[in-house]
Amino acid sequence: MDRQEFKPRRNLAVGLTLGMVLLYTFWHTLLFISDALYMSKNADAAAMASFNLEMKQAIVLLIFAAIMTFYFVGCRPYLYVIEKKEIISKKRWFKDKHLDLMKAEIVTDPVPRLADLVTRPHAIEIYDMEKRRHKYFPVDAAGFTNAVVKSNKRIHCTVKSYTDRYRKISRRDRRENERRRRRSA
Repeated sequence: MDRQEFKPRRNLAVGLTLGMVLLYTFWHTLLFISDALYMSKNADAAAMASFNLEMKQAIVLLIFAAIMTFYFVGCRPYLYVIEKKEIISKKRWFKDKHLDLMKAEIVTDPVPRLADLVTRPHAIEIYDMEKRRHKYFPVDAAGFTNAVVKSNKRIHCTVKSYTDRYRKISRRDRRENERRRRRSA
């Protein structure tokens, strides 16, 4: 089986959150630097106490922005690779996640659960033999599902975009095979 790569779908909420955190951090850092330049010329005791508080806030904000950037950029998958009957979720700065497709039972569209605040409609969920749920968010959901099904023929598939397309193709192939069989007989 050859190696197939799929890019994950970008999450708008994650991008907006990270962008706003970085924008706010940049703005707060500029204000801190301007206050530091002002304090170097005009310093009194009350202003120095206020400056020390702002310095602590700026440090906490920079640490928070660094942690958010590390998580959103480094710990989220940037590529899904299907090869040798397993799915590998590649991450930039964190350990890759492996899922053995021979232990997978069901590939399905997202199932709404009470634990999820929001169910993302373009997710692909794979349940393994231990009934654990693995979520994937590929751009091409039907192609990703096709690669998973080709890797493990025993897997049960209920992904609507995949079944609609391949049900039509298999129905057409069956009709053509039946016509050929009738003509040859």
